[in-house]
Amino acid sequence: MRNVDRVNIKVHQGTVSGVKEKLPNGDTFCAFRGIPYAKPPVGELRFRAPQALERFPYPVLDCSVERDVCFSRNMFSLEVEGSEDCLHLNVYTPSLDTVCDTAPLPVMVFIHGGAFLFGSGNSDCYSPEYLLQEKIIVVTLNYRLGSLGFLHLPSHGIEGNAGLKDQLMVLRWVQQNISHFHGDPNNVTLFGESAGGASVHLHLLSPVSQKYFHKAICQSGISVMEWVMQRDSINRTRTLARLINPQAKTDDKVYQTLMNADKVELMGLMVNTLSADEKRRGLPMPFKPVVEEGEHDENTVVPMHPFVAMQQPGRIPPVPIVFGNNDREGCIMMMDAMKKLDLYDNDMARMIPRTVNVSPESPASEQLGNEVKQFYCGSQGVTKDTVNQLADLMTDYHFGILANTCAELHARYQPESPMFYYQFSYDGELNMYKRLLQLTIPGACHADELSYLFLMRMANFDVKQDTEAGRVRQLMCRLWTNFAKYGHPTPPQDRSLPCHWEPVDKVSASTAKAPFQLKCLDISAEPKMIMNPAKERIDFWRDVYRRWNEDFLKVKL
Repeated sequence: MRNVDRVNIKVHQGTVSGVKEKLPNGDTFCAFRGIPYAKPPVGELRFRAPQALERFPYPVLDCSVERDVCFSRNMFSLEVEGSEDCLHLNVYTPSLDTVCDTAPLPVMVFIHGGAFLFGSGNSDCYSPEYLLQEKIIVVTLNYRLGSLGFLHLPSHGIEGNAGLKDQLMVLRWVQQNISHFHGDPNNVTLFGESAGGASVHLHLLSPVSQKYFHKAICQSGISVMEWVMQRDSINRTRTLARLINPQAKTDDKVYQTLMNADKVELMGLMVNTLSADEKRRGLPMPFKPVVEEGEHDENTVVPMHPFVAMQQPGRIPPVPIVFGNNDREGCIMMMDAMKKLDLYDNDMARMIPRTVNVSPESPASEQLGNEVKQFYCGSQGVTKDTVNQLADLMTDYHFGILANTCAELHARYQPESPMFYYQFSYDGELNMYKRLLQLTIPGACHADELSYLFLMRMANFDVKQDTEAGRVRQLMCRLWTNFAKYGHPTPPQDRSLPCHWEPVDKVSASTAKAPFQLKCLDISAEPKMIMNPAKERIDFWRDVYRRWNEDFLKVKL
């Protein structure tokens, strides 16, 4: 590659050599891909908190192309990819020639989703050209996944949450180095989607992470959703070890087995650790975040259950946040559900959230399951004709109910932190997950908003700026980057926007008894403020929680 296309930047660990590329509007940007941010987590460091990397292996590190992703199965091709040496990040910045005379730029650090099992921060899915056009810096990253990232055996120093600690290490790296890229370490927005959104929320609640960022966006994922926290994690770790070596009867043997195991076995056998109840409920996610036990230190990301943390007044500092969901998140679960409609029809109790205080095996559970079926699907039950209604139930069960709980808890207990809530309901040409997975149910599926923020290079598909989808993308990128710049998505100085996004009202002593009102921006071709998205459905669940748990905000952990 010609030198003219290269950009060298000196950082704390050495010099990185990136490349200049073109933005859709013709401007130049600089990409530094595959920067190692920690020592490779291999050998003795497997499953442990990441260790700081003092120096790069070469005086000038070639960062023109991405390095290995974390060992996992590719979500689209289902092929195994990557390696254990995967702790890399990517820094993208508008042309350094033009920005060096300006004030340092706001920084947006993105955490990818993928059920804590799949994915990477690479440009096949997350190329940030359209965000860069708004004059900010974007950092994307890899973190350890599955059992390599979330195994838990505290008796042997495996504290759990290695994947979250990787993300924390990136935030520290950004604090140390981003000024060299003309970024502002005092204006960092942490954002993420799905498992990435839940990760952002865990960092928001974490005393060790809070000091490294100043704003937060959780897209389709917050830590209190019932697919986030791992249950019975130590026994799951023991089960995995015994699947590899049936003689691993003591924790010493369990530890040795896991440290010596091949990564293919570690990742391939994970699904066999799921309980019957987990399989019945769908979303087979075995290894994920845990509440960390014992002595807490500077790497303890989750010192207590997020549901408990959220109810500690002032737990979250005055950090502005954006929460939101897509209107038909549950479409993505329908790929599997369509194959077993009769199972759902005959056993709707599987769709009662674990947070409802009803025993899964009791007659009451079956009765409540029938109520749920009647409410969503009517007398027809679950058939090919009621799949849209089943998609709504999937949306509420996995995302909507606990998003509402979280928003209300935030408004009641975290008064210093302004909260903006959205529903993404646009169903257009860039709803790439829906296109790639060939889903036909109307609405915005899980992950469909991502291609309005990032270019998905693997899909090799784009739209012109003057199309409807192009205008929705322009709006999304402007809202997100305004929030990163000013702490408000529609600040008064930006007159170009078609809407004003109002924050959710705080719950004060005088309004504490009144029903909670969720102000929400509906992001669509004609964006507008609405109240209480999916109100009728959420009211149904409020009533369920009132009957079984005394109150919507009292969840069974």
